Amino acid sequence: MTAARWEKQFADPALAGFRMVGFDLRGHGDSDKPTSPEAYADADRWADDVAAVIAGAKLRRPVLVGWSLGGFVAGAYLRKYGGSNIAGINLVDAVTRLSPDLLTEEAGTFTRTATSRDLAERTAATADFLAACFHRPPTALEMQRMLVVNGMTARAVNEGFVKTVTSDLEPVFKDYAGPILLTHGVHDRLVRLVMSERINAVHANSRLSLFEESGHSPFFEQPVRYGQERAAFVTAASSL
Repeated sequence: MTAARWEKQFADPALAGFRMVGFDLRGHGDSDKPTSPEAYADADRWADDVAAVIAGAKLRRPVLVGWSLGGFVAGAYLRKYGGSNIAGINLVDAVTRLSPDLLTEEAGTFTRTATSRDLAERTAATADFLAACFHRPPTALEMQRMLVVNGMTARAVNEGFVKTVTSDLEPVFKDYAGPILLTHGVHDRLVRLVMSERINAVHANSRLSLFEESGHSPFFEQPVRYGQERAAFVTAASSL
């Protein structure tokens, strides 16, 4: 995912007092785009990217925020580097386990169409995927910008991701000692609510917050409430 999707948070007065660092995941946006699927199949490479950002930005006890695929990336980081230097984690409609019963049939369809060698099919899949990300549709201009950014994602990203042997990251979240805020849109068409409920059930210091008017992107669809909850969570997590 890309930092551009979080533009409402960077402009949110409720979050103005925090240092926020956003980056484009490998293969997305302006980040480098290795052409080999293996560059995305190895969970350790995603973990190394997060570690590089933390080191490069000189972050001390940051709160990780992982949306959708970002949940897998956050879990990959915990799996390799541990969570002793992480103050808290906010999982937003996050993928923490690659299991068909935790994802919707629509998400399963995108797994196939997003890796198609047919450019027309892949282009249509990009537009359909973006539409599926929202219960409250963005404006025409916002959607246009998102289509451009999502269209920059390398095909190899999805080809590699579905081949990963690290399919279950629930155990690393269970063992993480810090607090976890689980944010989930009730109308998510891609990630089933049970994905977040499972983490909430196994992690003692977690809280599940349901966004009744949102789909897969509550931080974009209900930004005011999301900003307030995230600010409160980061403040509490940083004080521990």
